[in-house]
Amino acid sequence: MNVAGGSLFRLVLVGVDGSDGAYRATGWVARLAQVTDAEVIAAHVLTYNREFARDLTLDTLRTWRRELGRDLAGTWTEPLRDAAVRHRTVLTEAASPAGGLVEIAEREGADLLVVGAKGHGNLAGRVLGGVSYQLAHHASQPVVIVPAGWSPPPDT
Repeated sequence: MNVAGGSLFRLVLVGVDGSDGAYRATGWVARLAQVTDAEVIAAHVLTYNREFARDLTLDTLRTWRRELGRDLAGTWTEPLRDAAVRHRTVLTEAASPAGGLVEIAEREGADLLVVGAKGHGNLAGRVLGGVSYQLAHHASQPVVIVPAGWSPPPDT
């Protein structure tokens, strides 16, 4: 997958949140990175709403962020470690997950943005602005949405 002597993808951003869809997307990205030698950024975007903010104190917010950081560096990115691909993690805050991922992709110069489908994409999801729908319409780089039923093919 080389273009003019260089890799088509130098830097791939994958959105992670602990969901099955994000885990599938991370597995897909790990396989892509093995083939293209791309670096991977696994990113999680924190969003705050009034209900959530009301339940947090400064102490619980710090603890919660540390736990998220451990998840991000741990189980959420396990497929990247298992595949031995170059990767790093980013934990950021934004008004929406899609907006945060687009900001990270622009700031880091990502060549590709990848997320996992949650498996219930429908008209209501598009009207309400699902993350994958928003990314597909607002990101300036190609977006891959790993479908709910995807699993890696067996090694041959």
